[in-house]
Amino acid sequence: MNAPRLLAAPLPGNDPVFGRGIAELRAAMDSGRLGAMDLVRAYLARIAAHDQAGPTLNAVLAINGQALAEAALRDAERHAASRREAVLGPLHGIPILFKDNIDTAGMPTTAGSLALAARRPQRDADVVRRLREAGAVVLGKTTLHELACGITNVSSLSGRTRNAYDASLVPGGSSGGSAVAVASSFAAAAIGTDTSGSIRIPAAFNQVWGLRPTARRYSTAGVVPLSPTLDTVGPMARRLGDLEILWAAMTGAEPPREEDPQASRVWRIGTLDALFGSALAETDVSGHVRTALGGWRADGAHVQAVSLPLEDARLAAANITGYEFRDALARCLRDADLPVQSLTDILDGGYPHPEVTALLRERDAMRDPDGSARLAVLGRARALRDEVLAAMEHGQLDLLAYPTVRGAPARLGEPQRGGNGLLAAVTGLPALSVPIGFTASGVPVGLELLGPAGSERLLLEAARRFDACGSA
Repeated sequence: MNAPRLLAAPLPGNDPVFGRGIAELRAAMDSGRLGAMDLVRAYLARIAAHDQAGPTLNAVLAINGQALAEAALRDAERHAASRREAVLGPLHGIPILFKDNIDTAGMPTTAGSLALAARRPQRDADVVRRLREAGAVVLGKTTLHELACGITNVSSLSGRTRNAYDASLVPGGSSGGSAVAVASSFAAAAIGTDTSGSIRIPAAFNQVWGLRPTARRYSTAGVVPLSPTLDTVGPMARRLGDLEILWAAMTGAEPPREEDPQASRVWRIGTLDALFGSALAETDVSGHVRTALGGWRADGAHVQAVSLPLEDARLAAANITGYEFRDALARCLRDADLPVQSLTDILDGGYPHPEVTALLRERDAMRDPDGSARLAVLGRARALRDEVLAAMEHGQLDLLAYPTVRGAPARLGEPQRGGNGLLAAVTGLPALSVPIGFTASGVPVGLELLGPAGSERLLLEAARRFDACGSA
């Protein structure tokens, strides 16, 4: 079959933002053909036409009422800078959406929960502050799975978000709103959070790029917590170049260069066979990923299988989230001036969506009075990390590769299975979901690349080479 088409089509007439990358938008503003206010208006028109109308994707939870004013300020700054030949930030005038568990001053930050609907942080999260400093315009906030506790993107505050290619399917989560918004050109790019796959799963299901950084590589200050040990903040974009620009702005790293310094490198890639699905519903995805890696091999990469015991049960046993969530959330709510101050209050108030309630009750009931259970989980996570790094060193491998998700997006209202996000999460290693298209039956597929700690730049360079092979 032909690849599914985006539900959010270009608007009739002139749609100056559909599918446009950050560099193109910057060039249009530099030339005077467009201003930041034009971009904001164009994205708002797309949101109005496709998010709460048309296919009703339901990816945007709230619009920043000051977005046009922020854009007007950016246009004035650009005009002044042109007179004195000043250098503007890499995101100057570019509208960005943020997942609604990321604090944004002047707007509610709700984590998708009715219980937090009145929560208004006084300060921007660190990632919002940095992107504002780079010139970005805060366009609004995106939907998420309630309290980031799941991967189908349903919540008591926003209801269900739909996949950008098929409205009957889940978009993945918990950063599903950000992924759908990026795929649908509701903003130039978006920021999500990833605890155990929350950026990468929806990136795969909506065919966008999504980066989970190394644990503690980037500040999570101002993010409603799920697991302080595992929580990360990362960029999501339709194009790899946009992801590189966002990552550089977030971290203060050098911006991407025109020439790839790794172009002549012989990449050494290990495939984690344990994370390739073999069930009937998973073989198409596995085959699609192996075909894509075959294209990289044909381009000169060395690809070899790596055997590691990475059963789902073992990965789950190394996941610390259940031992951290309840107390971390209580600390976040302590001074929020809300009618709830704990997970127990949220549950007793009947706030959560029915599909989230059972998991929240399970996490509220978890107790570890002497801390021994938590230490055991962390020990299992360290052992996994050591095994992964030892395998990479033994094989002299640059990166590991496997499907981001082993199967297809679930139907709305059904549970989602088959995510491989826990490996990067529990080991604390960085991972990038690369969009590699659709299987013959129309299943969207992501290829996940995992590298050593601090190797985000290496991941991006590898992805650029992979993309150049024509496989993505």
